[in-house]
Amino acid sequence: VLDLGSGGGIDVLLSARRVGPAGKAYGLDMTDEMLALARENQRKAGVENVEFLKGEMENIPLPDNSVDVIISNCVINL
Repeated sequence: VLDLGSGGGIDVLLSARRVGPAGKAYGLDMTDEMLALARENQRKAGVENVEFLKGEMENIPLPDNSVDVIISNCVINL
């Protein structure tokens, strides 16, 4: 699972629990402050199958075909 604009990481942590230890959840955010908050929330939650990445959704720092589901909550307004 990849969460675009993951902010504090809550949706990423919920997704990580959903996919279980065999899966992985990634959070992508462009700000150091939100990444720090997300990593602190991860530490407090004790969730290990998560990785928070710095970047923008136009250039996702993951290999092609590395995620099955993409989520984005309140980030992209059409």
